[in-house]
Amino acid sequence: MYGGYSRSIGPKTLVTLCNAAAVAAAAWFLLGGTDTVAGWFGTHFDHAEPLRRGLLLALSAIYLLRFIATTFVMLKRSMEWSEAATVGVWVVIIHGTMAFLGGTNAASVGVLAWLGVVFYLAGSYLNTGSEYQRKVWKQAPEHKGKLYTEGLFRYSMHINYFGDVVLFTGFALVTGSPWAFVIPAIMASMFAFLNIPMLDKYLAGRYGDAFEEYSGKTAKLVPFVY
Repeated sequence: MYGGYSRSIGPKTLVTLCNAAAVAAAAWFLLGGTDTVAGWFGTHFDHAEPLRRGLLLALSAIYLLRFIATTFVMLKRSMEWSEAATVGVWVVIIHGTMAFLGGTNAASVGVLAWLGVVFYLAGSYLNTGSEYQRKVWKQAPEHKGKLYTEGLFRYSMHINYFGDVVLFTGFALVTGSPWAFVIPAIMASMFAFLNIPMLDKYLAGRYGDAFEEYSGKTAKLVPFVY
């Protein structure tokens, strides 16, 4: 998962198509498919007000655009088909969950939803902004083979992962449903117990003492906390 460098056009295209299909399905549900889906199950769903549905659709669309930029422009490491399939299923679950829970919430959009938009934008900046800073730094010839510890990565070794947790916490707030927080909770757990240990093992092997010094003074995920 870490260490190889390849364009991986096939796997990256697969995961992007899954993401795009999920956003399209979410848009269909939010813009008029709610009653159709309810009919499939012989039940009735409440309808969210147009403002909430519009916000949910916008957040899904923005995530798709960021995902494309990250996957094809900033992500230089290789991606295996198994990873593409796993991530593809996960993004379908994310978009489907947010669209359903938010799209069937008839409560008025309030302060918490707008706070969610702020969280979403802040998390997007932490994730994509940190990745862009690292990409620009790595392009300099004098930085070849060196560990990047500057910019937003000064505050957290995996600030990009933290950005995703903040982003989806905001997304959950916009839905107005407490059940939506299962998504960022699962994401934070996966980062803390799977992705970060795997990546740290790779980085320790590649950068040695530089990584040990960096990890000894920098939070793993949540800036200044953990």
